[in-house]
Formats: sequence, structure tokens, C-alpha cells
Amino acid sequence: MKKTLHEIMNHEYLMTNGLGGYSFGTLDQVNCRKYHSLYTVSYNPPIERMHLISKIQELIIIDGKSYPLTFENVSSETETVSNLINFTHEGIIEQWFQIEDANVSVERTIAMKYGTNQLAVRYQVASEKSLKIDLTPLYNFRDHHDTITPELKTYNEVYDLTNQVLEVNSKGKSVFMKIESHDKVFFHANRGYSDESYYPIETQRGYPDREKHVIVGTFSLELEPGESTIDILVNITNDFLSAETIFLSRKVRFNDLMTKAGASSMPLKRLVQAADDFIVYRKSTGKMTIIAGYPWFTDWGRDTMIAIPGLTLETGRSAEALQMIEGFLEMSHMGIIPNNFPDEGQAPMYNTSDGTLWLFNAMYAYYKATSDLKAVERCYPQMMSIINHHIQGTINDIYMDADGLLSTGNEETQLTWMDVKVNGWVVTPRHGKAVEINALWYNAIAIMHEFTQLLDVKSENIDIDFNVLMKKIKKSFNDAFWNEKDQNLYDLVIDGKPIDIPRPNMIFSVSLPFAVLDEGRWKPVVDYVMAHFKMPYGLLTLRREDENFQGTYSGDLLSRDGAYHRGTAWGWLVGPYLEAHFKTYHDLLYIKSSLDTLIVHLDEGVHGSISEIFEGRAPYAQRGCPAQAWSVGEAIRIWKLVYSK
Repeated sequence: MKKTLHEIMNHEYLMTNGLGGYSFGTLDQVNCRKYHSLYTVSYNPPIERMHLISKIQELIIIDGKSYPLTFENVSSETETVSNLINFTHEGIIEQWFQIEDANVSVERTIAMKYGTNQLAVRYQVASEKSLKIDLTPLYNFRDHHDTITPELKTYNEVYDLTNQVLEVNSKGKSVFMKIESHDKVFFHANRGYSDESYYPIETQRGYPDREKHVIVGTFSLELEPGESTIDILVNITNDFLSAETIFLSRKVRFNDLMTKAGASSMPLKRLVQAADDFIVYRKSTGKMTIIAGYPWFTDWGRDTMIAIPGLTLETGRSAEALQMIEGFLEMSHMGIIPNNFPDEGQAPMYNTSDGTLWLFNAMYAYYKATSDLKAVERCYPQMMSIINHHIQGTINDIYMDADGLLSTGNEETQLTWMDVKVNGWVVTPRHGKAVEINALWYNAIAIMHEFTQLLDVKSENIDIDFNVLMKKIKKSFNDAFWNEKDQNLYDLVIDGKPIDIPRPNMIFSVSLPFAVLDEGRWKPVVDYVMAHFKMPYGLLTLRREDENFQGTYSGDLLSRDGAYHRGTAWGWLVGPYLEAHFKTYHDLLYIKSSLDTLIVHLDEGVHGSISEIFEGRAPYAQRGCPAQAWSVGEAIRIWKLVYSK
């Protein structure tokens, strides 16, 4: 079958190991990103990720003629042959290849043992003729963000003939590979470089797009007619479980995840499987956290708190949700939780005004799911301290103004989720009083009011009358943000002056558990968002009528960041939009129809997952991070919301 480059690069698989490591590639095994890698591990979970094995080249030789199973290099102008005929991912990844000219079929199975760096790859080969198969690993020990051709002289290999284990090391890092088969294995040392790999997605993103990999040798096996099995085991230490053990462990995990989540339909099963990719262990805190997106993000406070309800609470993983909340609370500074942890392991960054407020929402969702009042009591003092810091004023010019509304940042800062700043350019200035920040602020105060009552905290023991403050914030919000002329909400108020640049952020005034917007105004706001921002997979970040609208997301960093919040659509926003629509109209058929549309995307990009963003114009191509935690989390949350009715 012939496939275009576009067809190949827009269909990917992802397998993660709960530590930040992953196996990631196209279904056809044509590497189209610098991040595509058979084997990437985290040396300081979930960060400091190293790309170690790019792929294994498989070559089948019959009657002296060679047939590659998969391909590495694809010209941007031409089509290429694909031998792939089927693909599934239910705990383990299975790919079926058919080489029609040679009448050979190969089933290729991949799995990483959860919580370890152990990887298994199995080839089950069926042929009517005897054949030889050559398996050539391509190595490139580099930071997973880089694109380099390594120095061959820094790579060393040792092959243990007795145990059929190959060790490759470079600059203090090692990878061990063990081959198991009933057929005799031959290792042919052949040091050199692979052909040049071309990464068309990096071309599209404006990054270096070519590199070579190191070859140290090839494993050859001569197979008799019939069926043969070859297992390849990979680890960063010379310890191996059997492939069967690794595959079985992932199948058991898959079934356990589905049972916990109550997932019976195939779309929900796929989303729950995707959810598991993002939930990882953080070594520095000893607690679970959420990777914001694969392949390039680490764990972000904002993304984690938004994703918690869908990824954990709706999938039966409440204990992990509480770990995450408590872990971020423990690392709060001056009433602000970390916004993100850099991939290189530096100190966390606290440049957020909404991540901390989303924590209150996550904690409230946790309580509603578990009725765990002891956990609320344990977290209450820290949450109270956060509220006091916001009222009194804290870092990044975050403070409660006299009207009860929250003002955050200045001309130099980007603290909301629309946070791009590139080369000193603040792309979407949103300092002052932002609409969703104050919807979240009201929601946090209302949650603390409820927790205070549940815990029976005496008024003399706190300095805040939450009920009075709630009323003040609600009145000020509706006075300041309501745009009577257009029947919508201003996105921003700076120094008492509303900024009339409509954005989808107004939807949070309806969608949050405690809606700050007067109920009589819900319908016009939901209708406005539906008319101006709704697209199949999310919400646009700017109206198409706006002169700054950029519906195309491509090119170098400056070009892409210029469109990031000025025209692209974000997948996670489908959650608050559909929730607000349901609260307003109670139209289950509309919500289910919208979810059905979203589910189509599960067969695009990373199969089973949902992308970070989409272009603002048809055909709404997926862009940005191809597997995004809060996109998946919100899809699960809304799915459970409507299908539990």
C-alpha cells in the first residue's frame, strides 16, 4: 500500500512507563519527529529524559531479495510503501505487517513494564519459505529535545555471546539489549552511521529536522518455514523480565484500569488508557503527578489541577488525586503552587495566577467523589493560608482589590493560561482583572465557605467571613465584566477599564461548580461562545472576525507562539463549554453529539489520545503537543457527566 507523508506522520502511537519514559512513533514506524523513539527513559522521574534507541530496522531476506518491514526515510514530496495492515493498543501495542510480495506476515508487539525502564518487543513471523531476518538497532544517546548526529567514537559496545546480551554505552549511559528466540541468533559487528533521518514535523515546527544514528551491529536469525517468535528485551541495567511477563503485566493493568473507571464502551476505554500515560511518579516529591503532555512537557501545576478530575477521580484513582493535591500544596510559596518543573531539574517556577485557584476546584472535586472530610481537614490550613496570601497580596502582583476582585500581574508578566511570551513580546496581555481568574477566585471562596461549614470551623478562628466576601465578589464581577451591548463578558478589566476583546474565557463564569455569573446571563454567554468560538474539537482562542486572528499554527517559534492564543482552538476547553451548555440547557443529546464528534479525533494524531490544540480553520488539523493531559481529562469528565445521567 502506498501512503503519503501526511498520512504517515498524522497517525502515531504512545506507550509510557509511569516514570516519564516512553516509546513513541508513527504506526508505520517511520520516525517523523525528533521525539519519535523506540526507547526514551527518564533519569530523574519524570524529567531528564534521554532518547536512547531511535528504532530497530527490520530487514527480511528471502531467496536473496531484501524486504524492509518498515521505513526510516521519507521524502517530503513522495509516497512510500507501507506494510502496516492493522494496529491496536489495549495495554500492549500490536502492529500487523504484511509483505505481500514475499507472502510474509509479521506481528510486532511493544510494551513497557509500568514503573520500570524495561521494554519488550516481540516479532512473530509467519512465512511459507525459509528466510533471514536482520534486526539493526539505531542508537542516539541525547536529550529528547535535541537533534544531533552523535560522535561515533564515544560509543562502545560489548556483546555477551553466551547470554545474547548487547551492551552499548556512551558518556556514562548504557543500554542493554537481550535477544531471545528458539532460532539461532548471530551478531554481526558493523560500526557506522545510519542513513540520515528526516523529521517533517520538525520542519513544520521550525526546528532542525535531520540527524543520523549510531549502528554498532546487526542481529541475524535464519528462520524455517512456518511461525517463529523473536523477543527483544531492553533495559538501562543488565536485568530482564521475560517478554511474556511484561506483556501480561500490561494486559492486567489495562483490565484493572478499565474496571476502576467503569469503562465499558470502546471510546471511554481508549480515553482511560490514554489517561494512564500522563499519571507518573515524581522522584523529588515522592508523589504522583501529571505530565501535561507528551512528548515535550513536564508536570505543570495548572494542567495538573485542571486534569485531576477527569484523569483520576473519574477513573477511580482518587488516592493518586490526593497525592497530587498534597504534593503541590507542600511546594507552595507565598500562597502560589508551582506552575511547572523544568525538564532539566531546576527549581520550580511560580509564574501562575490560576493554577493555585484550580487546586481548590480539584480539592472540591476530590471531596465530592470521596466524602473524605479528613483529607479536607488536613489540607484546610494550607488552603486557608493561600486565601490569606491572595487577600493580602503576594508575588507577581497578585492581590485582592477593594472591590473583592483579584488583580494579577503587570505588563511584563504572563500569569494566566494564555501565557505566551516570546523574545520579550507578551502575545496576549492579560494583567489586571481577568475574567476566568475572578470566576476561579469566586469559586475558591465558595469552596472554602463550604469546607468551613463542613469542618465546623468557628468564626472566631478565621479572619474571613466567606459568605460576605462571596456576595461582594459576585456583585463586583457582574458589574465589572458584563457587556450589556453585546450580551457577553469582557475578557479583562485594567484599572477599571474593560478591554473589549472577546475570548472564550467567559465560559468559566458558568461552568465552574459555583458560578459567579448571574444565572439570567448564562444563556447569552453560552450562546455567544457557541456562535463565535466553538469548533469540532474545542474552542477558538479568538473570534475569526478579530483582526489579530491567526487560524494557521506553523513555522518557527515566533510564528507559532503568535497564533497559540490568537486563533488556535484548544481541546481542553470543550470540557467547560459542554458543562456550561448542559447547566444552561440540560440538552443531553447535544452534549452526546459533541462528544461523538470529538471521539473521531481518537483515530488521528496519537491514537486514543487528544491533542493540545487545533488549527482555527477547517480541516482543523491537530497541532501542538499531540497527547495532552487536560484535553483527555476533560473529555473523560464530560463523558462521565452525561453518560451517568
